[in-house]
Order: sequence, then structure tokens, then C-alpha cells
Amino acid sequence: MTWLTLCLVMIALPVFALVYQRVADSGMAERHHRHHDTYVVPVMLTRTLSVVMLFMAVLGAALTWLCSLGAFAASPLVVLSFFLSFVATTFCLWFVMRRYSVVTFRDRMVITPFVGRKRTIRYRDIERMEWSRSIIGSRQNVRVYAHGQKRGSTIWGTLDVQQILMGVNRFDVLAASPGADRPDGGR
Repeated sequence: MTWLTLCLVMIALPVFALVYQRVADSGMAERHHRHHDTYVVPVMLTRTLSVVMLFMAVLGAALTWLCSLGAFAASPLVVLSFFLSFVATTFCLWFVMRRYSVVTFRDRMVITPFVGRKRTIRYRDIERMEWSRSIIGSRQNVRVYAHGQKRGSTIWGTLDVQQILMGVNRFDVLAASPGADRPDGGR
């Protein structure tokens, strides 16, 4: 592959992400329906990732072109590799964030994790719920354990966790979680 082909791939990834966002998005992180509510990662976050990808792709293509003309002493392939790896990594992050969702029904919820298969959890089967600190920012995640799971399903703090917990309505098992009795909610 030549560096020009790699530049086209680097530009194509963010363009695909932006077009997909434009076509597929309703523009809302929460969608309330008659029989269920759907919670997804906020559109502003995924849209920002798409714009950052596009900016870095255009910058990388321009710098690669200037390096190939001899304006800079750097190798065009090295410059292109840096920007292409950034764009590809950000595209993967965008892709998995677009996949994540929590759908709450009257008696159950369906969690679609970043990677892996969907998990359906009936509210009556929940044994415990724990607050857990997010590695990014100050938001709190909630880990839900049902049927003796060793590794529970996580409701990430990028969603409206409080609204989801209101739909689950199992505060009896949340109160039994460590740190839940603290005034700051275990933060």
C-alpha cells in the first residue's frame, strides 16, 4: 500500500463516522417509548469523537503531503503512521461507545456492553447493586449482580444512572451495597 492509499483510509474513517451519526442518530441520549426506555452514550460525546477524528485525519494528510514534498525532514510514512494509528484507535473507541446501551422494561433491563453479548437481567433476580468509581471523570458506575454472578453487569456513568435506577426500583439491594449509606452515595 502506498502512503496515498493509507491517507484515503485515514480520511474515510471519520467521514464514515460523521455520515453514520448524521443518518442513524435521533439526537437524544434517552428515548422514552410506551413499553421501554433506551439509554445510550450521549450523542455530543460520539459526535465530538467524530470531529476530533476528522481534524486529526486532515492534519495528518496535510503533514504527510508536506513531508513527501520535502518541506519537513520527517519520513512521510512515519508521520502518516502516527496520525493513522490515532484515527484508527479513536474510531474503535467511537464504534464501541455507539454500541453501548441500556434498555429498561417494566420487569427487566437489557444491557448491551461495549464488547460482548447482550445481557438480560430481570429486576426480581437482582441480588445486589454496587456503586463503583469510574476510571474517567467523577461519574459513578453501578454494577448489577444477579443469579450469583461473580462479575456483574455494569451500568456506566456516562448514562443517566439515576433515571435507570428509578426504573429498576430495587433500592433494597442498592442499600445493602458497601458505601451506599454514605451521604455522598459511596463516592
